[in-house]
Amino acid sequence: MAFCYATTASDKSVHRLQIEREAPVFRDASTWTSDKLVEQIVQDNIHILVNLNGYTRGARNEIFAARPAPIQMSFMGFAGTLGAEWCDYLLADTTAIPPETLRPWRGNLAVSDVFEDKTEEGEGDWIYSENIIYCKDTFFCCDHAQSSDPDEHKVSWQDEQQRRWKMRKELFPDLPDDTIIMGNFNQLYKIDPTTFRTWLRILSKVDKSILWLLRFPELGETNLRRTAKAWAGEEVARRIIFTDVAPKNQHISRARVCDLFLDTPECNAHTTAADILWSSTPLLTLPRYPYKMCSRMAASILKGALPNDAEGLRAAKDLIAGSEDEYEEFAVRLAKGLSYCISPGGYGEGHGRLATLRKLLWDSKWTCALFDTRRWVADLESAYNEAWRRWVAGEDGDIYL
Repeated sequence: MAFCYATTASDKSVHRLQIEREAPVFRDASTWTSDKLVEQIVQDNIHILVNLNGYTRGARNEIFAARPAPIQMSFMGFAGTLGAEWCDYLLADTTAIPPETLRPWRGNLAVSDVFEDKTEEGEGDWIYSENIIYCKDTFFCCDHAQSSDPDEHKVSWQDEQQRRWKMRKELFPDLPDDTIIMGNFNQLYKIDPTTFRTWLRILSKVDKSILWLLRFPELGETNLRRTAKAWAGEEVARRIIFTDVAPKNQHISRARVCDLFLDTPECNAHTTAADILWSSTPLLTLPRYPYKMCSRMAASILKGALPNDAEGLRAAKDLIAGSEDEYEEFAVRLAKGLSYCISPGGYGEGHGRLATLRKLLWDSKWTCALFDTRRWVADLESAYNEAWRRWVAGEDGDIYL
């Protein structure tokens, strides 16, 4: 049986009300003291306690530090190690957390494991102190398939191209047909100086292109425009287009207008990456650090959106860069290789590798791992069962599903 402990007050949102209504046991603990919540968890005889906050706003990590459950794990809320002995497992995949970044000695069976420090005995660099539950596919979860329009799966590729071109004309009515739209819809704080310089160089190398960003927040527009002008000149700076943040459904829908999504390597798109890929827009990313999970999330999500075959592997090689130089090179090559011609139906039909990648994402969206929530739930349930079996048997170590 699943117990849900809400540590924040209800915002009366659709999702919150649904959880309150459908959770087998729902406890509003938003006003409870830490002692009371710990006592309740112990009384409820919880076997596996899941931390959905980590080090984010609203976190109640002191609850986990009290060790009210035999097994404690973290996923979704915080993309990284918690670096704490009270977290036994992280849910991930080998793209998000490469095995070579794990601490060579890890135990989570006895109290003595907490006090045993063998750091000096380990060789090489390591970051993750937790045991890892490795999913076969991406560990990321989203509900785009279920929450989409019931008739969405009936839409043909031709219909998709028509509505995409129509939306492009509505959003950017003055844009020439041969303009290539590159974009990023993350919050602007994710754009570090290195990435912004790279984007400006890409713009300068792809003449008929724009960079589409969001006023997220509005103050960021002024700063980025001023910086772009100083670093790349007026002509390049003019080709950065800002639009307002749209409601969720509209945001997902209009993401298809973008020709190529340029990810932020320092801290990747997470939910935004899933939104982009649901719209079948190719996403270019760079897993900048092996040890930093938030810089590797988009690569994991992208692999989950691609078919599990030779074409999917080839697409991943085209869209997952191995260095800053490759990121720039891939973006320029893909953008320069895209062209549009007006079809007999009156819409722009794309040609080139970027257009092929879009069609590949479109064809796989209903069968890929990323949007298969049943697959994700089955993986998670298998993870719970195996973690508990190991605890009962006195076994530790990583779990490969």
